[in-house]
Amino acid sequence: MAAQNVTGRVENSVRGADAPPSGAVALLREGPRLTAARVLSLVILGLMLVQSLLGLLVPRLYPEQAWAIAALRGNDLVTLAVVVPALALALYRSATRASAASVAVWLGLLFYGVYNYAYYAFGAAFSDVFLLHVAAFSASTYAVVLLGGSLDIDAVAIGIRTGPAARVVAAFTTLLGAGLVAAWGTISIRFAVTGQLPADVMPPPAVHLVYALDLGVLAPAFIVSGVLLWLRRPWGAVLAAAANVSAAAYLLVLEVGSGFQSDAGIGMATWASAPAIGGTVLCLLAAVTLLTGKTRHGAAPAPSGPQ
Repeated sequence: MAAQNVTGRVENSVRGADAPPSGAVALLREGPRLTAARVLSLVILGLMLVQSLLGLLVPRLYPEQAWAIAALRGNDLVTLAVVVPALALALYRSATRASAASVAVWLGLLFYGVYNYAYYAFGAAFSDVFLLHVAAFSASTYAVVLLGGSLDIDAVAIGIRTGPAARVVAAFTTLLGAGLVAAWGTISIRFAVTGQLPADVMPPPAVHLVYALDLGVLAPAFIVSGVLLWLRRPWGAVLAAAANVSAAAYLLVLEVGSGFQSDAGIGMATWASAPAIGGTVLCLLAAVTLLTGKTRHGAAPAPSGPQ
């Protein structure tokens, strides 16, 4: 009888190893999609680490113009020093004791991988690390989809702040996306009418890729998540938090890249880029506002099911 009791306790312990603590709600749906998202995220973490180290340590790795080399190396520094540790921590916390914050940061940094490595894969000149760039872009894209499909979205949204503060973040997030559409859309329409190309440190082909990614990927993510957050939909809460995490990381890339360009004597680039610094602070503040509010079950976003 004693042996049977011991066996029963061991079996119950094994079955409950991955279960949330008593009274907690599982935020992630276990299954093949979540397993694949975790495996891909670990692959992405390794690719980011190796690629950024190579970019910083190997001379002449990027066969680019001076402005692009400086921007890519600044990007590599932020990826290595900020994104890799943050993604590793988010993965660990999501696997051991998942919270709305760990899941949103995980999702946001995977989206960073999609957006960031699109520039390396499609915009950078062919280099020795081309396959690493393509692999990081592809893995990030599929990991975002798989992780998104593994969320218990209503449960995650309960851990994200609601109320007036969330409305402010919703307005900010929506306006950020609308601002990108207005800025890049206006310049694109001007070119269609007058033939005048944007005047920038980057050549027109590089500007073309920036506008395409911002108008086709980034702006819609901000607008959709901001509007859904304003409407108090669970997906809006999660996506707005993730979008602002991703934006804060990439705006920091722009700030550091501008600093590297300043050191290389490129144009008007500076380490004190007000738009990049201000944008980084505001997006980080928006993410922190959503992810550090006290959980208030009575004020949870409206269910994501049919209304």
